[in-house]
Amino acid sequence: MQEFIYHRPVTITELKESLCEPGARILAGGTDIVPRMRQGRFSSSILVDTSGVDSMRFIEDQGNEIVLGALTTHQEAAESALLKNINPALVTAAESIGCQQTRCRGTLGGNIANASPAADTLPPLLIFDATLLLQSLGGERRILLEKFILGPGKTDLQEGEFIHSISFKPMFGSWGSAFIKVGKRSGMAVSVVNAAVAVELNDKEEISDIRIALGSVAPTVIRCRKVEQSLIGKVPVPELIKEIHEACQEEISPITDIRSSEEYRDHAAAVIIHRALESAVEQAIGRGR
Repeated sequence: MQEFIYHRPVTITELKESLCEPGARILAGGTDIVPRMRQGRFSSSILVDTSGVDSMRFIEDQGNEIVLGALTTHQEAAESALLKNINPALVTAAESIGCQQTRCRGTLGGNIANASPAADTLPPLLIFDATLLLQSLGGERRILLEKFILGPGKTDLQEGEFIHSISFKPMFGSWGSAFIKVGKRSGMAVSVVNAAVAVELNDKEEISDIRIALGSVAPTVIRCRKVEQSLIGKVPVPELIKEIHEACQEEISPITDIRSSEEYRDHAAAVIIHRALESAVEQAIGRGR
């Protein structure tokens, strides 16, 4: 394992100062960086361990939006009563990540910054139009999560910046959200395809608002806006799966790799969107009663 300078700040100010050093990289939960270091694929000479910055670990209802600290762990998200009510899809996604040891170490901010096309927490955040608060010694800025992810492992994070928190506005009325993933095995598997759906129904139980996000079918996790548009005003019935599949073809670009084939991902994307939609609709009907 390579040698590096190690910093462990305990305040946000100390974190900002540490990241000003050329070549500094953040260590959050370490569930991605540590394996890469063992494989000789980590190239930073300065490692900044954020585990001591407790002020970035929180889940709060701030009135008009829900705000999550970037160092909130997957386990904390999975156990959050607030998120179970406000974003059930995110809870399910957090529960699906690795084993409990991984969930207790891995963080939401780390999952986002890693920018994997297969990241499980990204689709549930995308369907709620999540915004990131980025900070550095030079100031702060906000950016939509959808614009932050630029490609596999690539983000809009600038030198010296870090993700401080993630925020999104809750849905109201007759709504529901759900997350489904398909992997090689039932536990501790990287997603072959994953999907998150949020839906709102009107008093006729027609779809009045729908948001769909997919992972592992393109270079980044994506919002499927053409699929969304095709479903507005429809009654969510099983026959919609054909319409979903046809609309999907215009938005996804799956590949064949060691985990799955292009053909399987193409088929699975429509299937799990439909299953997630069914689950979200069931929640929406329950909330509307």
